[in-house]
Formats: sequence, structure tokens, C-alpha cells
Amino acid sequence: MQANRLFFVKTLFTLFLIVGILSASFAQTIKGKVFDRNTGEALAGANIVLKNTKYAAIVNIDGSYTIKAVTPGTYTLVVSIVGYQSPQETTVVVKEKGITVVPDFQLLTNAKSLVEVVLVGTADKRSDNAVRNIEKNSDIVQNILSEKTIQLLPDVTVANALQRVSGVTIQRDNSGEGRYAIIRGMAQRYNNTLVNGIKIPSPDDKYRFIPMDIFPSEMLERLEVIKALTPNMEGDAIGGTMNLVMKSAPDRFLFSANVSGGYSTLFSSSRPFTAFDHSTINKLSPSEIRGNNYAGTAGDFPLNNVHYTNRSYPVNSTMGATIGDRFLNKKLGVIVSASYQNFYKGANSQNLIQSAQPGYNPTGNTPVFTDAYERQYSTQTNRFGIQNKIDYVFNSKNKIALFNLYVHQNEYQTRFTPDTTVGTNSSAASRSVDVSYRSRWQIQDIYNATLQGDHQLSSLVKLNWSAVYSIAKSQVPDMASYNFNANVILDPSGKVTRVDSTTYGTGMHRIWQRNKDQDYAGYVNLTYTPTILNTKVEFETGGLYRAKTRDNFYNDYSLKAISTTVQPFHSIDQIGLAFSPAANGTGAVTAVNANTYTAHEYIAAAYIQAKFMLLKQLQILGGLRAENTQQDYTTVMPSTFDAKNGTISYVDLLPSVHLKYALKANQNIRLSYFKSVSRPGFGELVPYILPGEQFDEIGNPYLKHVQADNLDLRYELFPGHADQLLLGAFYKQLQNPIEYFVTRNGGPSALFIQPGNANNATNYGFEAVFTKYFGKFGVSANYTYTHSEVTTNKLFYHYVAGTGVTTDVVSQTRPLQGQADHVGNLSFLYKDPKAGLDVQIAFSYTGDRIAQVSQYYNLDTWQKPFSSLDLSFEKRLAKRFSFYAKINNLTNEPNRLYLKTAPSVINQSFSGGYTIPYQTNANYTIVQRDSYKLGFLGGFRYKF
Repeated sequence: MQANRLFFVKTLFTLFLIVGILSASFAQTIKGKVFDRNTGEALAGANIVLKNTKYAAIVNIDGSYTIKAVTPGTYTLVVSIVGYQSPQETTVVVKEKGITVVPDFQLLTNAKSLVEVVLVGTADKRSDNAVRNIEKNSDIVQNILSEKTIQLLPDVTVANALQRVSGVTIQRDNSGEGRYAIIRGMAQRYNNTLVNGIKIPSPDDKYRFIPMDIFPSEMLERLEVIKALTPNMEGDAIGGTMNLVMKSAPDRFLFSANVSGGYSTLFSSSRPFTAFDHSTINKLSPSEIRGNNYAGTAGDFPLNNVHYTNRSYPVNSTMGATIGDRFLNKKLGVIVSASYQNFYKGANSQNLIQSAQPGYNPTGNTPVFTDAYERQYSTQTNRFGIQNKIDYVFNSKNKIALFNLYVHQNEYQTRFTPDTTVGTNSSAASRSVDVSYRSRWQIQDIYNATLQGDHQLSSLVKLNWSAVYSIAKSQVPDMASYNFNANVILDPSGKVTRVDSTTYGTGMHRIWQRNKDQDYAGYVNLTYTPTILNTKVEFETGGLYRAKTRDNFYNDYSLKAISTTVQPFHSIDQIGLAFSPAANGTGAVTAVNANTYTAHEYIAAAYIQAKFMLLKQLQILGGLRAENTQQDYTTVMPSTFDAKNGTISYVDLLPSVHLKYALKANQNIRLSYFKSVSRPGFGELVPYILPGEQFDEIGNPYLKHVQADNLDLRYELFPGHADQLLLGAFYKQLQNPIEYFVTRNGGPSALFIQPGNANNATNYGFEAVFTKYFGKFGVSANYTYTHSEVTTNKLFYHYVAGTGVTTDVVSQTRPLQGQADHVGNLSFLYKDPKAGLDVQIAFSYTGDRIAQVSQYYNLDTWQKPFSSLDLSFEKRLAKRFSFYAKINNLTNEPNRLYLKTAPSVINQSFSGGYTIPYQTNANYTIVQRDSYKLGFLGGFRYKF
């Protein structure tokens, strides 16, 4: 019986094998591609069927399709896709051997011309293919992320999406979220931000650059990073320009919506999210409510915002929707897009606080640490964005559009510092403990309204103009911080045995701060396109005028404990607080601060440029831009205060020339030169003094603006569809670069952080971008090498035999602050249109870079290389519904700051055998380590 069963199984297996071989012998493969006839774009998702058979396929992202196991014979192959003309057919003869290759299908859209309306192309503007065409045909060097790419990325803000662009790194906040962009090693001050080509103001309290995390990424149609400026572009971008192109009205009805939820694994029952009550916070300080001569009392400061509650596993959530259509015979286009995000994030941080004055023993410029602590951040961020665009096409020669954008962000942050373990009174047997809390609510808003017109005045003359109103605001009402102090007694093993009898509350700070930038601007551009010597030449001229008003307010109240006698460890409610002395403490408004000021800036610019084909393949674009800058500021300080007010003016001439040589239809070589500038922020020019944790900050009224000469060379290959290969090099020569220094202001121990101009600096590097799809699989990679040099004077504090302790001035060459030598991204993609599945694994790497420049030789603070591994995917569940997920920081990569000094050298400066904590390497000293943990988000999307 067993033998018969075994014989039956063997026979059945043999029959199956024979049938398989015979089927393989008579079943062949059909391959081909499908494109848009007008744009050459791959029509991913198109349906391929062999008529009256079961054989079918879906077109891949690169336009290819494959039908396998087809029995030899003659078939009718049919291709169809929504939005294109009736299904096309062709006859296919499948032979017994070999692969049958079908000629490419070139489909036409269903779009029809309208009366007096010209619709240029109807290709999907959201796709990778569309932005590849923009990059190829552009006059400038740029990199672009499409809407579809942004949608699939693991990122939900523009800041985090920017790190995927070649040559771009991000500066993270203390919750690990990206905030500012660094382009080609140039810090955020050297870059500017546009929305639909229009510059917008910043809500930052000191700087011009914009926190890019305020923009939800789903509101964008594409994200452009422009790396070379033409004369018709504003000249204040040395590193690059970020242009946020918002969604525009579609050619037909569009509706999409999404909702998602998730959480950060940082928060649990053992490490809960810590929140505070902000509902009773007064947005006006006591002096604003009761008058400038009012000296506040403890009763003016309610304590609700320093009462804390814990939440385990708080839920993150997002919602978004877009709706748009065209009306009145397609002349009127309307689109509205909105997004809401609410996130709970944070960090666990280990920190060493470095003394402003280094030690001279044993080697000179030895770091000295006054505190070590572990700190917990809990940050709730909710942001809301809404934008709409209305355009009306009068006829083929006249069009007008109105764009509105509003973004709003609330950030509620609790900072809890449990203790300190190093201090001036620390020893092997006793250590200082300092428990502190800080509650901070920041409100940021940006609003922009732009009215634009495009007019074809004649066959040779075109005019476009823009009238712009923008306002950016930030407010930090009643930021509250307080702390307790004590000494703990240790046993010989280092364990805490008891708290001594000097526990007391040391005081509380309350700060009100707000600022507002308001812009009125007008742009006009006139284009004339005559034919000269049988060559069409495009002349363009125009300019802009912008009037900016900036208001800044700062009010700081410092309350001390009435008594510092013995008290048990308790809450802030049990400490008596008052100003000391009550009559003229820092709470009295008579102690004014120069950080309360009003400033103005007037920019007038004009340019002229020409573009023409010198040869059949060589395009030249060049010209000159002139920008006049007029600035003034007035502080609330008395007339006897040095630099109470000031005025600044200068003119910049900014030439540029751009050569574009077409080797083939899909290959370019570009060579560009342009001159650009970077203006200091108002908060850097005003002579304010603000308290900080390590150093107080002071402004610099004599700060100069930065100028730079820029060179770019790039080879471009666009094989088709979403594929690309870009190889480029760049060189920048900066005059008067702005760096932040630790500097003296008064006595030898009066050290401050202050912006200053360094000597000339150079910055150069190499970029490579590669994207390739192989059917359903794709790889996208970019790498940037950057090297910069700036030489500045540093202090060397050391001991000289026979002389004693002395400070020498020495010269040091180092990289620019924020510049990383190596930056790279690598993504593996899988796109299956038939299954409706998109998957992306994204890896991002940023190398060593200086985080903080020190005034002392070899004491700069560096950031260790940082990498992140993220995963995202989207799966179609039904015709219009899909499920998506985004998982961030799979490897739980910490952010680490360090000094290039061995811990063993630093430990020699401590007595009693004490050694600094948190060290894992004998070659360098970790001064900060932030851990963020993994976060994920999952939700549903609907598209019509």
C-alpha cells in the first residue's frame, strides 16, 4: 500500500514536470512600453489586456509592462487609461521561441481646446516624470521633489522632506525633528524661502530664515531647491533657494482626503509625556497690562503653567483634504487645500555644561565642566495650514490669479532636568543636585496673499506682475522656569545615602517675548522676444520693491525665594517668591532691554537679462541685478545707551551668466556663475543682551552683510521617465562670512556669544544624483562631498614657565559652522501599479560638522555623524481608498555632540578622583547625547 502510494506521487510529480516543460516550451513573454505622446511621460497604471483572453498586465512606473506565460498565437493587444483617448489596439504575433517586443504605445489625452483658452499640456504635474522634465528644460541648476514623491516619503513636514534632496541637510530641534535646511554646507542664514516664487518673511525672533517644519508637506505640488540664481531672482541666497510650489487648480474635479494616527515609542508608563496647563496663560506681561512704571509682584504670576501632568502613550494624528475644479467653461480655476497635524514628541538627553573659561592644566585650553545632567523634553506640536488659489483665464493673452496661504503652529514644550552630578562643590563624597522645570508655549503664524497677472501685450512683449502682502509672527507668552537646589551625600561606592540640610527653592523666571515681520512688496517683469540675426532673443527687465516693518518685544521677570533656609523638597506652590530688592528688580519695567525695538528695511531691486541660443545646442542666459538695502532700528533704551538706534545702507551689484549645452535631447552640461549676498538678521544687529544657559547672547550693530562669488558645473542625463543621473561640482568664495563666537565683553570672565564677521571663506564640493527603475523596483541615491575653510583668531589659555598663566591669540583654520563633509541618501523603492502597492526604505546620512564655534583654540563643539533609517508604504484597498504608514528612526540613532579632547585629559582637572560621566570613547568627549526612539503613523487616504 505504501509502495503504491509512493509510485502514485512520483508519477504525478513527473506528469506535472512534463506539463510544466511543455508549457514553458509553448508559453512566451510579451513586453512593451506606454507613454504620453506630448510629454513623453510614462503612463504608469495603464491597463494592458490580450483581447478575449485571461492575459493582462499593469504598466510599471518606468512605462514598461510584461505579460508572461502566453501560449503562441495571434492576439489583439489593447491599452487603456483614464483621461486618454479611446483604447488603442495592435496585433501581436507570439512565436514559440523568444520574447515578443511590442512597439511603444504613444497615447493622446482627452483634453480639448477651449474657446480663447490655451491649456498647455495635461500631463500629471504631480509625478516624478513631470519634475524630471522641469529639471531638464530649466535655465538653472535645481533639484525637485514631486508631489507623489513627497506623499510617499516617511516625512510629514517640508523640513524633514528637504533632507532627501541632494546636498541638503537639516538642523534638528531638541525633539529630533528637522527645522532648518543647510544647503551645500551653507548654514540656514545663507538660504532663503519662496512660496510660488515669492519671498516670505520669517517668524523667527532673531533671524531671517524660516523654520521649515511649520509647513505640512502634503500641501505642496512640488518642492524645488534652486542652487544657481539668475538676474530675475532675489540675490540673498548663497547656499540655495527653497521654493515651495503649492497646489494649483486641476483640469478636472479633484478631491482627496486623509486621516492617520500613531505614537512615539519614547513615551510609556515608565517615561510618560509631561504636559502643562496653558489655558490660563496671559499673552500680555504685567507691564503691558498695568503700565510701564509698574513693578510686578509675585501675585502677577499664576502658577498653573508650572503644574504638570503625565500622559502615557499619547496619540499622534493628522488630517488633510484638497478639493479643486475648473468652472465657467474651464476659465475659472479654484483649489483649496488644508492640513492639520498634532504630534507628541520628545527626547531623553544627557548633557555636560562647559565653563565659559577653560582650564590651563594640564595642556592648556582644557575643557572645564560645571554640571552634568539628564534632561527630558516633552513637546506637543499642532500645526494647521490652509491655502487656496483662484485663477481666471480671460483669453489666451490675459490671466490673473489670487493666492492665499496661512500656516499656524503651536508648540507646547516641557523641559524637566532631574539633577546635576557635577559642580564646583562636587567631590567623590558629595554632589550638587539641581532639579528644574521649564514650560514654554510658542505660537508661530505666516500669512501670504499674492495677486498676480500675466499679459501678452503683443506677439513680442509679455508682462507679469505681483502685488504681495505677507506677515509672520511669533509669540512666547509667559515662559516659566524654576528650580530647586540641594547637596547629596554619597557612600564610597558612589550611591546616594542622604540629602543634606540645605535643600531650598532658588527662584523662578517668567519671560514674555513676541515679534512680527510685515511686508508689502511689488514685482514687475517685462519680456521682449525679437529675432536678431535669425535667432530668437529673450530680453527681460524688471524689479521689485519691498517695505518691511519688524517689531520685537521682550520682558523678563526674575523672582527669588524669600528665604533660602532649610525646606523639604516640595512643589513651587510652597515657596515664597518676591523681587529682590522689590523696588527695582528685573521685574520692574524700568530695567528695559534693547531686545524691544522697531526696525524697518526697504529693498529696491532692478535687473536686466538676456537669453538666446549662441549655437544650435548652446543657450546663454546672463545679466545684472542691482539691490539697494536701507535699514534702520530704534530700541527702547535711553538716549545714553550706546547704539540705541542705527541706520545701515548699501548697494550690491550681482552679475550672473549661465551656459547650457545640449549634448543630446536628454543630456545637458551646465556652467554657471552668479554673485549673491546674505543679510544679517535684525536680532543680530540690535545691541541686545539675553541670558543663556552657558553664555549670554549679545547683538552686534557693526555686523556686515556677506557677499559671495559662486561657480557651478553640472552634467545631466535624463534617460526618460523618472530616471536621472546628475554629476556636479560647485565653488563658493565668501567675503565677511558671519559666524557666532564666544567673545569677551567687559572683564576677563564676562564671556558672551556674539555674531561676527570672519575672514574670507571658501566652500567647494561635488554632487551626484542617481535614480533608476527596473520594472517595479527602483533605487534613488545622492551623495555630496563638501569642504569649506575659514581662518579666525582664537584664544589659547595656558601656563608658561616663568610667566604664569597667560592667554595668547592664535590662528585656526576650520570648516564653516554647520558644514558636513559627507552627506548622502539611499532609497529602495517598489511600485506595483496592478497591486496598488508603493514601498520605500529610506536611509539618510550626515557626517561630522561643527555645531558651535568656540572663541578658544580647538574647543569647537562638533556633531557626530547622524543617520536615520525610515520606512513608508501605501497599499490600495479599493478603487479610491488606500492605507499608508510611515515609520521613522528604525535604528533609534542618537544625536551626539562632542569635543575633540580625550576624557582622560579633562579628568586630570578634577579633584577627589571624580570623572566626567557619559563617556564611551577614549579619543573624544561626549558633551550631549539625545535619544528620540522610534515613531510611526498609519492612516487612510481617499482620492477622487
